[in-house]
Amino acid sequence: MPALAGNSAPVPSTSASSIQPIEPLVLEREGNGIVVGKRRATHLSILDALEDPALEVQAECDLHGRTSREADREVLRFVRESQQKGKRWVLIIVGKGLHSPDGKATLQSSVAEALAKRSPARFVLAFRTAPRHLGGTGALVARLVDRV
Repeated sequence: MPALAGNSAPVPSTSASSIQPIEPLVLEREGNGIVVGKRRATHLSILDALEDPALEVQAECDLHGRTSREADREVLRFVRESQQKGKRWVLIIVGKGLHSPDGKATLQSSVAEALAKRSPARFVLAFRTAPRHLGGTGALVARLVDRV
């Protein structure tokens, strides 16, 4: 978007065909395998709720057996439809890689990148590795935005 001279604030485009850019989420990876993605202005209460052992999700998507490419498409479809249906707390099951040829979980990293930086990011306020009762490191729990 163009900016006014001497002003760093972007000027909204008036073109009907323009698409708002996706604000990427800040993605953090902790040493213990925990992944957290959040918008800069995400309230601490949302982040606390994502790790609450009593958290109940409103929808879930199981990606077991999918390739990274298939998972990316499914995650976009899932978060878009969930957000449009008014769902706010969702679970994305990525698996732990126990049945992968190399025994390594590959979907968690790919899905985290998609939720933080690609098309699904426009629907996500914050996400993190799920609490133990929802799958722990084999799943991600997300809080979707209220409006796109």
